[in-house]
Amino acid sequence: MAARESLDDKLAAIRALRGQELTNEQKGGLRKRINDRSNLVVAAAAAIAGENALAELAGDLEAAFDRFLVNPLKDDKLCRAKLAIVQALDRMEHPQPDVFLKAASHVQFEPVWGGTEDSAPPLRAAALVALARTEGPDSLPVLVDAMADPAKDVRIAAAVALGAVGTTGAGLVLRLKVRLGDKDPDVLSECLGGLLTVDPKENLPLVAKFLDPGNPPTCEAAVMALGRSRLPEALDPLRDCWERSHSSELGRHVLLAIAILRRPAAMDFLADLVASEEEPAAIAALSALGIYKDDPRLSERIAVVVRERGSPRLQTAFEREFG
Repeated sequence: MAARESLDDKLAAIRALRGQELTNEQKGGLRKRINDRSNLVVAAAAAIAGENALAELAGDLEAAFDRFLVNPLKDDKLCRAKLAIVQALDRMEHPQPDVFLKAASHVQFEPVWGGTEDSAPPLRAAALVALARTEGPDSLPVLVDAMADPAKDVRIAAAVALGAVGTTGAGLVLRLKVRLGDKDPDVLSECLGGLLTVDPKENLPLVAKFLDPGNPPTCEAAVMALGRSRLPEALDPLRDCWERSHSSELGRHVLLAIAILRRPAAMDFLADLVASEEEPAAIAALSALGIYKDDPRLSERIAVVVRERGSPRLQTAFEREFG
């Protein structure tokens, strides 16, 4: 009688499939793993199925998801299998929303020291992004509800999904949310970024109104949203914000956002700061530009600016950021 496979053996066999072009026999073996009782085995197999976009295994993944809903606390601790299944189905661009809808509302409280904790926020977050893809504007009711989710990561995912839907209705939901506010600046930043995705021209003035250095968390949320937008029109409000905040920690975030724009005018502005500002501000600009240290043309340009300035402190900062 053949020895029964251990959990470690099963996981090792699945890991060995990574990066391969799978044969029909290997695909059949993967289907068997998806039907395994262990959530860890199913999670690993689902990841391979998603990586290879094996749409023929979508039905098996859906059935496995439902199986792990029956007794989730016992059979799928931390939602490992369910999350991997949702991610795999989304990766293979599965068109049916059923699993995503179930996942978007799933809550799973598990025992932790001193009480219980919901382990399902990553699952709900992944499902929301998938629903935006499969359902488009029809996903709005679910996304609106998710904006009130107690978990920060779910609210962030809802904001990202609303931006991806991109309709006027989605934009109005995001606009209302930024007016009402959120206790977490990261959520606000994603909402502001979503507005810039939906309608940059209409929403840029609204986002710019949040650039108040007197309220650093909110200001930083708007700063990063503008930077991630990469809109050329974002440079002027960011530059104005820098003028009002350059001596603070917030100022460093502003310079990083300007660098993230990666527009010629933004690079010129930062290079001018390195060339002419007082050393603390020039060093902050160098730090922001350091995200492009692997760009040889930009590195050489900034190296010339630093040499011409002749400041030992700037030279040390350049070597630290670009070395």
